[in-house]
Amino acid sequence: MIRLRPRNFLSIKFLSPFIAAVTVFLGNFESVFAQKDKDGFVDLFNGKNLSGWYNVNGAPETWTVKEGVIHCTGKPICALRTEKQYENFVLELEWRHLKSKGNAGVFIWSSEVAARGQPFLRAIEVQVLENAYGNTETHTTHGDIFPIHGSTMKPHGKHRGQRSFPSENRAKSSPEWNHYRVECNDGVLRLQVNGKEVSGGSDCNWRKGYLALESEGSPVEFRNLRIKELPSTEVIKEMIAP
Repeated sequence: MIRLRPRNFLSIKFLSPFIAAVTVFLGNFESVFAQKDKDGFVDLFNGKNLSGWYNVNGAPETWTVKEGVIHCTGKPICALRTEKQYENFVLELEWRHLKSKGNAGVFIWSSEVAARGQPFLRAIEVQVLENAYGNTETHTTHGDIFPIHGSTMKPHGKHRGQRSFPSENRAKSSPEWNHYRVECNDGVLRLQVNGKEVSGGSDCNWRKGYLALESEGSPVEFRNLRIKELPSTEVIKEMIAP
């Protein structure tokens, strides 16, 4: 007599690798989205190390993590940038200078490496300058937004050239912490300093690139860096950092 085996193509032996793969995928899927808070923000800095960041032309000791903050010695002039590019987003962070008259910045939509012949990245720079400097006809103490080394921008409000000046001085002096909220969408950049919008620009080029922190001669610290990505507006290739 011939015995017919049941057509059990979905045997446990057959399904085991598939089930394992699906479990790993779902676990990774859940872990990624679990990082978002209720407002859709994701941490850019884990408070422990510089995972996800790249040291551009800096010394090993220029950028370190101390007591849950990113510490920068200010020397040499260089940058710490994200490993990922961003297009439309809301970026929030806190900064403070550790010495009077400190200078630094936040680079938006930056290049991967420094501009030719320069220690700086090509980018739209959000100024981080300590209050003790005082305002001049060419710059203010903080909150200026301006393109550098090939980028371009149409400044909002009071301005000189392509540099947008903040409508009011809201930054606190060293060693107090300041909060920046940078909203970037479809080539428009707006800066809030300690809870109020003060400066900005439109028609920015590039409008997709890296984010970076600037080292420029004085010790400075950054903390609570987080980002909420916004839907893409299908930026053309020429406006993306190569």
